Amino acid sequence: MRCLEAGGHVEVHRRRIDRAYTQQRAHPRFCPPRYDRRLVVCTGKDGCPGCEAGDRPSLHFDAGVVAMFVDHYGTLAEADRPLWRSTAHGWHRYPVPLPRPVDDYRRYEVEITELCVRRPLTAEEHAQAEQQARAFPQPHVAAIRAALRGR
Repeated sequence: MRCLEAGGHVEVHRRRIDRAYTQQRAHPRFCPPRYDRRLVVCTGKDGCPGCEAGDRPSLHFDAGVVAMFVDHYGTLAEADRPLWRSTAHGWHRYPVPLPRPVDDYRRYEVEITELCVRRPLTAEEHAQAEQQARAFPQPHVAAIRAALRGR
């Protein structure tokens, strides 16, 4: 519509409807995505979340990997079974996008308007419309005046 209006092909007007609603928008509108690293044991089958995320399973084990499992699962007792299972097919540590924090969103009042578009009128059409607008109430005004005189 903006291009047509800029070219003079249409006239665009917005009419207020006197209604509004509240919308929640992210602020700032564009922000860099946030990621968390997810640690999972590879199942070696279809449906493995790490393989589906495009991460190749790692079979590398050292003290850092054991510490990472313990940190992820909380205790060595909880991490023992996943560590043992990961020796069969490996493990994945892949990025997962995080949702935006709640405080990034702000509430806005949005006013509802109606978009009206029409072709532009020529000077002759404007004059004709003006004449019709003036002529329309004349019979009604005359009838009201006649009724008031008759009282």
